[in-house]
Amino acid sequence: MSAYDECYLDSMFQKHRYLFKLIARNCEDAFETITKYMNCDYRYNMDQGNPLFLNKTPKQILGSLGVTVNLSASISEQYDEFIMEWMADIYTYLQWKYNLLSQDIVNKIQPKELYFKYYPLHETSIENGAEKLVDIYLKQ
Repeated sequence: MSAYDECYLDSMFQKHRYLFKLIARNCEDAFETITKYMNCDYRYNMDQGNPLFLNKTPKQILGSLGVTVNLSASISEQYDEFIMEWMADIYTYLQWKYNLLSQDIVNKIQPKELYFKYYPLHETSIENGAEKLVDIYLKQ
């Protein structure tokens, strides 16, 4: 059973792609910020399908973490933003499809490790990539 109604899924993909790009552009250690986000109470409420939290913007989400967002920040030189978007899709899909808590996912598939799993997993669909990650990291 999915974590929340599918009608939210597309907006969650879009929101998290933008969120992870903002993190890459505004945070010195993007992986640490992603881990903090995935473990926060705010994200927990999203995992529970709370519409109040599912409808918040990426800027509001980062503000709740104490991150000041510079919307005119340049593209990240440190992080490949395309990979960051892919990571956002993977985390979003894993949480939604398998109804797992984001904190459980990120503690088993850490952002830095997932970042380097882009090759070769990017060659498959998000669904197949997520399934492979579940088999490797979450079925124990």
